Amino acid sequence: MTVRPRGRKQIVNLDEIMTDQQIKEERWTLVALSEATNSKENCLIWLAKHRLIKNSCECIKCCQLASFVNFVEGIDGFRWRCCNCNFRKSVRDNSFFGGSHISLVQLLQLIHCWSYDMPLFNIIHETKISKEPVIDWCNSCREECEKYINRHKLSEIGGIDDDEEPIIVEINEAKNIKRKYLTHESRWVFGGIERHSRKGFLIEIPNNTTASLIEAITKHILPGTHIVSRRIAAFANIANIHNGIYSHSVVKPQGNFVDDVVHTTNVEKLWMRAKRLLKRQFGTNNIQFSTCLNEFMFRNSIGDRHIFGAVLIAIAEDYVV
Repeated sequence: MTVRPRGRKQIVNLDEIMTDQQIKEERWTLVALSEATNSKENCLIWLAKHRLIKNSCECIKCCQLASFVNFVEGIDGFRWRCCNCNFRKSVRDNSFFGGSHISLVQLLQLIHCWSYDMPLFNIIHETKISKEPVIDWCNSCREECEKYINRHKLSEIGGIDDDEEPIIVEINEAKNIKRKYLTHESRWVFGGIERHSRKGFLIEIPNNTTASLIEAITKHILPGTHIVSRRIAAFANIANIHNGIYSHSVVKPQGNFVDDVVHTTNVEKLWMRAKRLLKRQFGTNNIQFSTCLNEFMFRNSIGDRHIFGAVLIAIAEDYVV
């Protein structure tokens, strides 16, 4: 390992800071991650390379770069300091980890465990963090996924393909989700998926009225799309929305799925997979239903192989250090 001088102006050299693609392509197990961050300094180096904490810090008084110095009394072991101006700043400043008193190693392990969808009990066991902070940090990870989806407009699908042909999007009627033991509290979910790319969305809507469904369609499905749906009254006028920005086919009676144009099996499969996540999480304290939907859509769009790197990228994009 390269020996890094004490009191340096940067945690790592600029050429060591990783790109999104490099971060996404990494494959970290919990054991390997623990070994790579086995000291406070190594953990800070790892975080700086992945753009999760500041690699340098400017003194607000003299506008010169502060030094990265030992701070034994602090939980992170280091801090930023300008000796000339007596300026001090935490290494967590303006980062995802700011304001927390949990060690950075533990928080990084928590993000890894959450990324791979470990149950709450296992995350508590692996990270040695108590239940309430784990719940709060898992919620924060979900919120970062939600922000990522909104930034990259991942919930907008359909349109026209490169051959100037309409992209086929299957939609399904709103689903009524009722919390266990609280049957008076319902949630309505509406979704769609591109036939060939499997890019899709699931969103919460206020009710299953025609107005709510049409509003969801126009917000999340791009003009030019060929929409496939079941035969229900709320979808009867899809072809007439905004003077015909969509074309529309209806599933044939008796569940005839032979014709490639008219089945909606892909969106049904998407919904069934989402329900497994929602059943496990919905109803837990402090969990937001829509945020859980966005977590599922984030995971669905990324895939298991790149999920930890994708979560790190989502955090780095939101907390530009």
